Amino acid sequence: MAKIIAVTGATGAQGGGVVNIMKNVPGWKVRAITRNPSGAAAQKLAAEGLDVVQASFDDEASLVKAFEGVHAVFAVTNWWEILFTGHNQAEASQIETEQGMAIARAAAAQSTLEHYIWSTGTDTSTASGGKHPGVSHMDSKALVDEKIRKELPALAAKTTYMYMGYYPQNMFTYDCLKPTEFPPGSGTYVQIVPSTADAEVLMAGDLTHNPGLWVRQILAKGDITYGKYTRVALERWSFQKAIDVWSEVTGKKGVFVPCTVEKYTELFGIVGREIGVQFQFGQMADVWGIEEDKYLDAEKDLGISADEVIGFRGTMEKWKHTVA
Repeated sequence: MAKIIAVTGATGAQGGGVVNIMKNVPGWKVRAITRNPSGAAAQKLAAEGLDVVQASFDDEASLVKAFEGVHAVFAVTNWWEILFTGHNQAEASQIETEQGMAIARAAAAQSTLEHYIWSTGTDTSTASGGKHPGVSHMDSKALVDEKIRKELPALAAKTTYMYMGYYPQNMFTYDCLKPTEFPPGSGTYVQIVPSTADAEVLMAGDLTHNPGLWVRQILAKGDITYGKYTRVALERWSFQKAIDVWSEVTGKKGVFVPCTVEKYTELFGIVGREIGVQFQFGQMADVWGIEEDKYLDAEKDLGISADEVIGFRGTMEKWKHTVA
């Protein structure tokens, strides 16, 4: 009999990537959790034969019901969605932490649960040695890690934590990060970024594919992954290399333009501020280099082949048709 994995955010970026892989893994059945099962994305999953179940992160009882009988849960929250509904950064963080714990408690209530996989973020103050004031959408997730360990020790004992690398698709989907033709009609595309060109970040690659590879292998490896963190990324690139490859793939001339956090905030408001402090933190602290012993190596420990991962260039190829 197949085991069941409940995937939250099943119609979103990370959750969608998990569904795309896990629906084809022998021995597993996907239960897609969504707030709106009548939406087009959810209906598409249902048409593919997936079990689509309604639940809200703001309704713990609905989550408990949605998780009944599951053997694994992939949990992800969306700080940005909360921000875009009119909340400020502090409010979005508080709501995200509450949602993260509601999902965790609902999972912990299931006697059948064998594995909990939580998509988390870095505690930026700790990672920077107290030098950085904080990155809201990362810190709120890290707080959930802490609360799971303190308040739900039995769940913590079978939890694996996933850090997501930088989303290459941001260069096509986020107005503040995608290269824009300037001057209009010139054929030159400018990418304004609140960072230096040589700053390096780990790239998550194709979000419709890669998260599912990590979840599949975490489940395959089982208890050796409990209590551990893993990073969804195999490539570490500079922003300059990223725009150079964007140019190669799209055939457009791309120019990287560094910007201060303050000016970026003037340009893009609260979203610019959040991205700006995130990139500022990235230059201040090597979050991927600290506490190496707590991380599972994707290739060595999880058995994820670099050949199977769709990296930055592959993501550019997938999205290049969207560039006007």
